[in-house]
Amino acid sequence: MEKFEHKTLETTPHNLTYSYYLSPNFHNPSHPSAPTLVLCHGFPDCAWLWSRAIPHLLTLPYRILLLDLLGFGDSSKPTTPAHYNYRLQAASLAQILDHEGAPDNIIPVGHDWGSGTVPSPDPFDLETANKETAKRFGYPQWEYWNFFTAPDAPKLLMENLDRFWEVNNGFFPSPDPKEKGVDIWMREMFCVPGAMREYITGTGKYKDFTVELRPYARDEKLTEAYRERMRRDGFEGPVCYYTSLANNTMLEDERSLCQGDGDEDKKITVPVLYIGQTGDWVCRTDLMSDAKEAGLVKDVEEKVVDAGHWCLYDEKKSEEIAGMIGEWLGRKFPVK
Repeated sequence: MEKFEHKTLETTPHNLTYSYYLSPNFHNPSHPSAPTLVLCHGFPDCAWLWSRAIPHLLTLPYRILLLDLLGFGDSSKPTTPAHYNYRLQAASLAQILDHEGAPDNIIPVGHDWGSGTVPSPDPFDLETANKETAKRFGYPQWEYWNFFTAPDAPKLLMENLDRFWEVNNGFFPSPDPKEKGVDIWMREMFCVPGAMREYITGTGKYKDFTVELRPYARDEKLTEAYRERMRRDGFEGPVCYYTSLANNTMLEDERSLCQGDGDEDKKITVPVLYIGQTGDWVCRTDLMSDAKEAGLVKDVEEKVVDAGHWCLYDEKKSEEIAGMIGEWLGRKFPVK
């Protein structure tokens, strides 16, 4: 990351500033016709999430642009949920790419909120979604949204930064013999009603309990960088990703993408690589199954890494994931 050029650009129509990083020789690449990789992080991270994968990705013949999504890093942090509209952010990203003279062949690489979703013309209802996933998977997949969309969430997160770090980066093998020691910490925190709030505030079931951290999360330098960033930036902006979707602020935009007959307008017509983690109970390893069964994505490859959701902070896992991405890119988007 130290070799990257850090820049900012104020985008229209809301005069929001985006922070981003360009790989060395971005404007003078050895392969001018090669695609540009646009790396997008998720919640509650910034562009530096990718820092341990970057040394491996830089060996590939592609330009790289890393983005600080709205609400994070050095980008603007509005607290109006409507500003976190997917279409508006995509338009801002397009302005950045045009400003830097990037060719039109762009390959987005996303983690968490940095990944796109299939549009739906129907309103999103959190309660219904949790009931449906509880019936399907045995647990309410989106239960944690009830905490992130609560009015006191930003304050509680700020007051308990270390406990939230543990929520995201803990490791807890299942005591159930049937689950064969699989890591269930994310399921316990994100998919059990009230659990995240109880752990963060040290109350209820988690009053006198502290989870074991994954090895990478014990790195004090990494932990302190997280603390400093969130103390500076706060959570009022980042939680808008959840309130925006929960309040259906993007509904009309999604409907406009679904105006054609059938599902033609929803189909992904380019190759897709999906990498899931064994310890990720939200972005499940089978997350692409519905889209595949509906015929919405034709050319998709799925990989599984034995890790948790935030494994890009782990040096070895970052190398493994970068290797998967590089091998797939070499086959699907070869540079000659």
